[in-house]
Amino acid sequence: MKRAPQLLGAIGVSLFAIADASAQEAPLPATAAPSSGQNDDGPIRDIIVTATRRDEHIHDVPGAVSAVSGAFLDSINAKSLVDFAAFTPGVSFQQTSPNTNQVVIRGVTTGTQLNSAIGLYLDDVPIGSSTPFGAGAQAINVGLFDLQRVEVLSGPQGTLFGANALGGTLRYITEAPSLARMSGQIEGEGSYTTHGQAGGAIRAALNAPLGDDIAIRLDGTAEKDPGYVDDPTHGRNNLGDARLFEGRGALLFQVTPTLSVQLNGFAESIKSNGYDVGMRDPITHQPTAGAYNQSFASETPSQSELYLGSGVIRWDLGGINLTSITAYQRTRNQSASDYGVAYSAILSAALGPAGVNPYVLVTDATTKRFTQEVRLASASGRTFEWVAGGFFSNEKTGEQVAIRNNADPDGALFGLSIGRFDLPSTARDFALFANATVHFSATFDVTVGGRQTWSHQIFSSSGTGLVVNPLAPATPVLGSGTSDQSVQTYLFNARYRPTKATLIYVRVASGYRPGGPNLQTGGAGSGNQTFASDTLWNYELGVKQTLGRGFLNLSGYHIDWTNIQQVRNIGGVNQLVNAGNARINGAEASLSYPVLPGLTTLLTAAYTDAKLTTVAPLLGLDYEGARLPLSPKFSFALAANYIFDLSAAAKGAANVTLRHVGSRNSGYPGSTVSLPYELASYNLVDANLTLRLADSWRVSPYIKNLFDVRGEVSANTITNQFVPNAPVPVTLTQPRTFGLVIGKSF
Repeated sequence: MKRAPQLLGAIGVSLFAIADASAQEAPLPATAAPSSGQNDDGPIRDIIVTATRRDEHIHDVPGAVSAVSGAFLDSINAKSLVDFAAFTPGVSFQQTSPNTNQVVIRGVTTGTQLNSAIGLYLDDVPIGSSTPFGAGAQAINVGLFDLQRVEVLSGPQGTLFGANALGGTLRYITEAPSLARMSGQIEGEGSYTTHGQAGGAIRAALNAPLGDDIAIRLDGTAEKDPGYVDDPTHGRNNLGDARLFEGRGALLFQVTPTLSVQLNGFAESIKSNGYDVGMRDPITHQPTAGAYNQSFASETPSQSELYLGSGVIRWDLGGINLTSITAYQRTRNQSASDYGVAYSAILSAALGPAGVNPYVLVTDATTKRFTQEVRLASASGRTFEWVAGGFFSNEKTGEQVAIRNNADPDGALFGLSIGRFDLPSTARDFALFANATVHFSATFDVTVGGRQTWSHQIFSSSGTGLVVNPLAPATPVLGSGTSDQSVQTYLFNARYRPTKATLIYVRVASGYRPGGPNLQTGGAGSGNQTFASDTLWNYELGVKQTLGRGFLNLSGYHIDWTNIQQVRNIGGVNQLVNAGNARINGAEASLSYPVLPGLTTLLTAAYTDAKLTTVAPLLGLDYEGARLPLSPKFSFALAANYIFDLSAAAKGAANVTLRHVGSRNSGYPGSTVSLPYELASYNLVDANLTLRLADSWRVSPYIKNLFDVRGEVSANTITNQFVPNAPVPVTLTQPRTFGLVIGKSF
């Protein structure tokens, strides 16, 4: 593959959402919108976000916030994070499976992670595990149908969103039931992927008032994204598919004009038949076989599930608004990874040729989590505004990890277990938080905030097998550990409006990620018994400028990250260690402007310079300045959106997008522990056309990856730590895909 040019600007575009067929409105900017009353050039729809835990126009938020509207997601036929990540400045990702991704905001990542560095939310509920023991770093691909918007809050959000939100917070905001009228939509999709197979989906949504004070909203999705990787050696084709089933329901009770209760239910299951990786030479980066070929002795299926129920109470107490969110969720992540080459190298060192076998690492992690948040917020528009509340989380995780020999029906070696761990854990968090804003004048205000968190973790392990206890494989090695922490996070914002169209802000904020106990074995895989929390401070200056119907947003930031939690594989067992400090300097920009009637262009870009500022001997790094993994130094996206009339009864919208992702490393240059693989930069071009007819039909043909570029998304070099010349599994961008969506709304 030819390497894409290093274009100055890194970007995540936010495209204008298409107006409803019945509305004579301009397209909607997805990253910012002018505040009400600031636009004299015709009507425009504002995007309201809740980044500050109160409703605000996105243009008025003193911080870098992107909001991709549900209409925009429809217009680009987005199905998951992979499709919209490039349209939000500073967001990148590592695809951990076709079901999950590791999300990176502002370069805050160490590549391979067990513990998430972002906050992940469905509405106001944090989803997934907050610890390394429940696959906390793997963000499930939430389906995007019938969403109101997706919010990305860049920079640490530790004050209002708690632990793990070091780099920022990603929030999926669903459509709420409406009492206004019955409405809905249904759509079908068909697609074909080059080098792969056909795919398809059916989606439906219904909103129905059940009386003057009760409304229900239901939606469902059944979807199959095609696989496009083959394993000819073992006769497997079209690997890397994703089969998604999702259902969502919400019931709204408007008890009184000032009191509402909403009950929500969400269920999602995603299955895949294997990883969408091709094998590359670690030196030349050329395919070791076909461009979309792999060779794994064992099958590598995966499945992710999320079931969530919540109850939300909103009560206007007369100048004070109370919000209560009670939620219970169950998440499960199952996967099988072929590590036959790595474990053969480890075991053959002790057992000789008998240790060479097709080994597979099987993981199964289930987390059950209860959360409760209560907030009180003063009314907006006052000289003194405040938000205060408390948060409680209690989660129980059961994780099983096993190393199996697939040459044996029982997965054993010499009749003995190779390695099996049962890893139950619990984590409890309690936090109190408050933000206060003083409006010194109509143009200047200051916000200060803080959060006090108390966390408690209990972890135990029971391990058996040759890797765990070489001298007595059948005798369990038992371990346990606890961790108690008391952590404070802080926020300072200053906001100045020299004109109605201009906002200047300064933001200082901190975040943290809790420490905890490590897995202990009796063999060579043990490291430190515990790992400590890591902390982060973000210093930011930004400008938001309304340009008539357009906008220009600029921000620059400096991040200090200390005591970083890093993953180190010791004897085939992943351990968390604290290794080194880092600094991240970056800049982000979003520009939207209507260049011609009906034609709007957008540009968003990001520059991220993320480096270690210390040596990290535990990672095999004896020099300062090693670049952090995964985040491109430059990335950008361009989009052109054109709205036109076909006739009095039909409207159309066409958009073309270009996404550029700069080169990244999968590990650290020079490291002997986290080996680097330089992922080449790439460009992707997509084209979408939407025709809306007067009788509410919608026809949307599209092409993704128009030029069939083989972009390198992420790479896994764990095996190369033990076998340096082993082929590297590299996740590839989806090849050229043709699709058609036909839908009807009512």
